[in-house]
Amino acid sequence: MVKAVVEVNNISKVYKMEEVEVPALMNVSLTIKTGEFVSIVGKSGSGKSTLMHIIGALDRPTTGSVVVNGRDISKMNEAQLASLRNKEIGFVFQAFNLLKRTTALDNVELPLIYANIHEKERIKKAKEMLIKVGLEDRMHHLPNQLSGGQQQRVAIARALINDPSIILADEPTGNLDSKSGRAILDILENLNREGKTVIIVTHDMEVAREAKRIIKIVDGRITS
Repeated sequence: MVKAVVEVNNISKVYKMEEVEVPALMNVSLTIKTGEFVSIVGKSGSGKSTLMHIIGALDRPTTGSVVVNGRDISKMNEAQLASLRNKEIGFVFQAFNLLKRTTALDNVELPLIYANIHEKERIKKAKEMLIKVGLEDRMHHLPNQLSGGQQQRVAIARALINDPSIILADEPTGNLDSKSGRAILDILENLNREGKTVIIVTHDMEVAREAKRIIKIVDGRITS
């Protein structure tokens, strides 16, 4: 039996804006199994990014619990959450989130610095990951010397560096032309074939259909 890598149990998220309470998620439950390729799709403001942030331990639910690889992250302190994010989850964002004055190689190395890995080992692993995403000839380029598609590949290499079990991709093709977007989706599909659990958050149904399972979210509730 395939075990669950993510279990979301009846979570709600309410943001307080001065005196007003704004519900972002309402009684959301879902299970994602190890090795699945899932898309969470919804319009802007539907709650999909809030759900991703909670699954990725970047935010906490107001009520309910989230279990990642058998551990209830709702009960973790900040240090434990930071460790989980660094080891278990690889993040890929629409805006790439690369350090602008730092080479592709140094950007990919960054999570290993936080993990206290020796410099020689860091460089070796970072080079391997950049080769894996097809950037062996761009390792020493700065982000502004790379195309959008190449920057997203650097972000994916960085997401993979600690061998996480889950890849969380938030609108990973949102800033890319169709050819670069296709290349990024191909990389994510290959990672899924290698056994990674891939979760894409998107508003684009064409991107969502690349996944094996689509979870639709409307006004903070899962509809299908």
